[in-house]
Amino acid sequence: MSTIVTQPQASDPVAVKRTRNARGALLKPFQGVRGLLLLIVPVVLWQVLGGPDPFSFPKPETWIPALAEMANSGQLWPAVERTLTTFILSLVVATVLGILGGMLIGSSNLLDRALTPFLDFFRAVPPPALVPALGLLLGPTLLSSVTIVVLAIVWPILLNTVTGIRTIPAVRKEMARTLGLTPVERLTKVIFPSLGPNIMTGLRISVSMSLIVTLVTDIIGTGRGLGRLLVDQQQFFESASVWGLLVVIGAFGYLINVLFGLFETAIFSRWPEGARPVG
Repeated sequence: MSTIVTQPQASDPVAVKRTRNARGALLKPFQGVRGLLLLIVPVVLWQVLGGPDPFSFPKPETWIPALAEMANSGQLWPAVERTLTTFILSLVVATVLGILGGMLIGSSNLLDRALTPFLDFFRAVPPPALVPALGLLLGPTLLSSVTIVVLAIVWPILLNTVTGIRTIPAVRKEMARTLGLTPVERLTKVIFPSLGPNIMTGLRISVSMSLIVTLVTDIIGTGRGLGRLLVDQQQFFESASVWGLLVVIGAFGYLINVLFGLFETAIFSRWPEGARPVG
């Protein structure tokens, strides 16, 4: 009686590579956790070896009680809410304006020539320089803070969208016309998929800038977010509160980067590698 020996089927190398890439893409946002060790170790040493002077360098064990005190007094959560609101609204408005403006400018040489000097002027103005002027025009309002942040972060999205529009292959546009796609179908099936990597690259830069400009607007302007609360605590020499707020701001920035990394991975996980954003 003969024995039939079955050979194990070799795995599809393409499928294996795709699985590894997807797994690596999902873990990529969390790989930065290892870098936090460079921050955790000094904090532990600070706690163990720190002196009794609480004025400038309070031990880390005092930071949490200071944050709890600000939360109980009604200072912390309104500031967090104001910062989150300014950050989200500014990013949404800048994304919409950047994409629409970039598509219009990139599609029309006339608009490009007409608007380039105007856009170059505002792009060259440092965002902190706009704080006093817009503060006088709009007052210490949420609208003033959002306007300043939008004017600072819209440029990466707009310029990358302009570049993306100009680099869409002509054969792709001709194919859309040949297939008889409607303008809406061209927009959703050709234009936006082609612009995806460019928009995401600009958005990645704008996300990093948005939190910085939001805090700067609070610090040197009349905002009511975490930046203003940080300055107020510093002026009252509440050093433990200052260090605690710095931890909150750092954690906020880190969480934003992680969430954006997951968002980017979810969108581009099935895209060809050559069509994904660089970086």
